[in-house]
Amino acid sequence: MKKKIKNLFTLFLLSLFIILKNNLVLADQIENYIEPEKQSNFDYGKSKRRSSETQIIVTANDYASEVGEKILDKGGNVADATVAIQLTLGLVEPQSSGIGGGTFITYYDNTKKKVFFYDGREKAPQNINQNIFLKNDGSKKKFFDAAVGGQSVGVPGTLEAIFKFHSDYGILKWKDIIKPVIDLAEKGFHPPPRLLNALNKDKFLFNINKNFLFNGVTNNPKKKVFNHEYSKTLKKISKDYRVFYEGSIARNITKKVGEYKNNNSLSESDLKNFSIKKKDALCFLLPSKVKICGPNLPSSGTICIVQVLKIIDYIKKNKEIELSDILDILDFVYYLREQFLADDTFVRVNIEKLTNIDFLIEGFSKYKAKKKSFLAEEILNSTSHFSVVDKFNNVVSVTSSIESTFGSRLFVNGFFLNNQLTDFSFKSINKNKSLIKNRVQGGKKPLSSMSPLIIFDQDNKFLMSIGSPGGKAIISYVSRVLIDYFYLNKTLATSIKSPNYIKINGLVFLEDNSLKTEVNLKSKVTSLTSGIAIIVKKKEKFYGFADHRRDGTVR
Repeated sequence: MKKKIKNLFTLFLLSLFIILKNNLVLADQIENYIEPEKQSNFDYGKSKRRSSETQIIVTANDYASEVGEKILDKGGNVADATVAIQLTLGLVEPQSSGIGGGTFITYYDNTKKKVFFYDGREKAPQNINQNIFLKNDGSKKKFFDAAVGGQSVGVPGTLEAIFKFHSDYGILKWKDIIKPVIDLAEKGFHPPPRLLNALNKDKFLFNINKNFLFNGVTNNPKKKVFNHEYSKTLKKISKDYRVFYEGSIARNITKKVGEYKNNNSLSESDLKNFSIKKKDALCFLLPSKVKICGPNLPSSGTICIVQVLKIIDYIKKNKEIELSDILDILDFVYYLREQFLADDTFVRVNIEKLTNIDFLIEGFSKYKAKKKSFLAEEILNSTSHFSVVDKFNNVVSVTSSIESTFGSRLFVNGFFLNNQLTDFSFKSINKNKSLIKNRVQGGKKPLSSMSPLIIFDQDNKFLMSIGSPGGKAIISYVSRVLIDYFYLNKTLATSIKSPNYIKINGLVFLEDNSLKTEVNLKSKVTSLTSGIAIIVKKKEKFYGFADHRRDGTVR
C-alpha cells in the first residue's frame, strides 16, 4: 500500500512538473515575443489629424514634424524633409531610430510617376561568426544576452540612405538642412513622454553608459537635454557625410563595438565598403484595384502585407471577414515569412510564386488543417515611421530603426548603435537539418518587417502613404488598418483607433479585452503600441493621421 501511495505521489509530482514546465515555456514564449511599451497618448497640444491642399507631414514626434515643416516652407521637397526629420528623430527619439541604425525609404516621384526605394538596412560584418548567437552547448542565447553589447551591431545604413536620397532628389543644400537639427541639439529639448518611459524602464542603459547625458532626466522630467556630442557629429557630417563611414566616427564605432568581450568583429573596412543604390519599388495590383508599392527584400513587409490582403480578397468573395479569419491568415503569412524570406542577395526567393493566389490559398488550407510550428524571434516595439507629401506632390514613406529600445545600448558620438543583427535567426539549421534562410552570414542583411508603403488607386493616382513601428508586429499593424479601411468600410480615424491584434506561431496577442469575445481563443491581452502614420488623398486634399498610442503629430 505504501509503495502504491509512493508511486502515485511520484506520478503527481511528475505531472505537476510537466504542467509547470509547459506553462513556463508558454510564458517564456509570450514574453520573448512582446516587450510591452506604454502608450503615451500625448499630442503636444497639436492635432493628431489635419488636412492640407499642398504639403503635409506626419512623424513620430512634434520636434521632428516642426523641423520638417520648416524645411518644406523654405522651398524644400520630401528628400530635404526626410534628412531633417530623420536626424531630428535621432536626437529626440534616440531609443527608436537614428544614424546608428537602418532605414527603408519608399519614394514616389510625381514627375516620373514612378516609385523607388532605398535600402538602408544594416549589414553583418564580413568576418562575423555564424554561431555568434548560440551558447557553447548549441542552444540559443537569450535575447538580451545577444542584444546588449557589441555582438549584435550591424553596419549602420540610415545616413547612407538619406544622403543618397538627398543626392538624387534634394533641392536645398545638405548643410542647410542639417543646421536646424544642430541648433536643437545645442539649445536642448524637453524629453518626450516615450523617451522618459524608455529611460525609466531600461535595465541596461545606465550600467553601460557612465556620465551619460540622460543622467538625472528621469528624476527631473522638465530638465532639458543637451546633446553636444550629437551636434559635433552633425557638424562633421554636414561637411562630409563619409566621415561616418571612413573617418573619425567610423573609428569610434568600431572601437566601441570592439571593447566588448562578445563583439562581432565589426571593422573599419565594413563601414568603408557599405553603400546602397536606388532601386525600383516592389509593386502589386490587388483584385480590389488597389496598387501597393514598397521596399523589396530584405524587407519582408511589402510581400507579407500583399499576401494577407490577397487572401482577404479571396475569402471575402464567399463570406464575411471575421477576426478569427484574419488571425489565421496572419499566422500563416508569418509562417511563410520564416520559411522562405531572407536577404535575396544570399538566398533565392521566388516572390512571384509566394504572392500567387493559388499558392496562397492552397497553402493556407493545408496550414489551417495542420498547424505547423516555426521559429519566430522576438517582437519588439521600437522603430519609427514618418510620411511626407510636398508641394510638388512627391511622396515619401520612411521606416527607420535601431531594433529594440536603445538598440545595443552602446552610445557613441551622441547616438546609439543598433542591435539589428538579432533580426537574424539565432540558429542556422532547422530541426530537419536544412539551412535556415535568414541565418547569420558575413555581409548579409537580416530580414526586416519594416513596411513603408505607398498605395495608389485603380487609376494609378496616389491614394495613401502608410507605415508603423513595431518589429514583426508591423506587418499586423499595417495590415489591420488596410483591412479596416479597404474591406470593412471603416474611416481611417476609426481604423487607427481600433485595437491591434497579432497571431504568430499559434500565439494570439490582443490589445483590448473586447476582442476576446470575437476570437474565442487562448490569448494574451497586452500593449500592442503601434505608431501608424498615414497620409491619404481625397478630392484633391491631403489628410494626415498620427497614431494616438505614440507621440506623433501632423503638420
